[in-house]
Amino acid sequence: MKLAMMCVGLLAVAGPVAAQPPQHIVGDRISGTMQTDGATRAVTDTATLTFQNHDGGPVYTIDFTVRHRVQEPVASPGVVDVVVTQHPVEDDSPPMLLRVDGETVSTVARLHAKRSVVATISLDEFDRLTRAGVVVDSAFDTELELGPGQIRMLRYTADRWLGRVR
Repeated sequence: MKLAMMCVGLLAVAGPVAAQPPQHIVGDRISGTMQTDGATRAVTDTATLTFQNHDGGPVYTIDFTVRHRVQEPVASPGVVDVVVTQHPVEDDSPPMLLRVDGETVSTVARLHAKRSVVATISLDEFDRLTRAGVVVDSAFDTELELGPGQIRMLRYTADRWLGRVR
């Protein structure tokens, strides 16, 4: 009986535990890739935004990916895949040791999988996103705010995907 009362007393003194606010990172880099399948004349076009906090924590990326015919805009109604990936620091160079008949073989290890979430939005919604003043994506308990330069480059990307520029 005394033990139970003591535990309740400790809980009352400790009080409620406040939840930590999510980390907030403003992005500052954008890159892109374009892969063409010659047989189908299809293009997979990706714009990648990078978010890195300067405290040595994980790096985050947001990929916006569409598929379209070579030198044509995205067919209506188009969709954009949005992939948010967390790249933990400890995964930069994972340890791996390969031994063959007791001898160590030199290897360069690379991480095969990361933590990612994906959603699909309409091309119209992507276009609206590129014309917004502030865009924040929340994933992995982190708020990723698109920087002004990233939004400008995404706006150009949307114009290209929609056939407004060549």
